[in-house]
Amino acid sequence: MFCVAVEEDQNLRQMRDMSFIEELLKTKGILQLLDGKLKEGAADIDLIEYSIATKMLEQKLSILTALNVSVEGDNDDRVSFNIFGSNKSIVIDKAKLREAITIQDTPVVEKQATADDIKINMPEVSFDLSEADFLEGAATAIGEVKKTARKTLEKETFIKVFKYTGDFAKMKNK
Repeated sequence: MFCVAVEEDQNLRQMRDMSFIEELLKTKGILQLLDGKLKEGAADIDLIEYSIATKMLEQKLSILTALNVSVEGDNDDRVSFNIFGSNKSIVIDKAKLREAITIQDTPVVEKQATADDIKINMPEVSFDLSEADFLEGAATAIGEVKKTARKTLEKETFIKVFKYTGDFAKMKNK
C-alpha cells in the first residue's frame, strides 16, 4: 500500500514537472513569435497590445520559473519556499498540515457576511454640549480602554477612540 502511494506521488510530481515545462515552453514560444513579428516589421502588430501581452507573458514566465525550483531541503515530509525580497524562507511540515485538516461527514452552515456582523455599537454624544461635557460623554461611551498583549489598543477600543476624536474635531469646527 505504501509503495503504491509513493509511486502515485512520484507520478504526480512528474506530471506537475511536465506541466511546468510545457507552460514554460509555450510562453517562451509565444514571446519568440511576437519578437519575430516585430523584427519583420509586420503591419498587423498593435504596439500597445504587443507591449501588454509581452509584459504579461514575461511575468508568467518569471512565475513559472520561480515555481519550478527544487529546494535541497524538500522531501516527502516537508516543503520549503523562499520569501522574495527578504533573506527568509518558509518550511511547511506536511505531516502537521495533514493533521491540521479534517474532513467532516456533515457540511458547515455558510452565510454571507454583512457590515452589521462586525458593526460596533457606539452611542452618539451630542455636539450641543460643552467641550468638557462632550469629553466626559465620549469617555463614558468608550468605556474601559483595552490593550493587546503588545500594549496596543484592541480593535474595538481603537475604533471608538478614533470615532469620538473625529466627532470632537467636528464639534470644535462648528
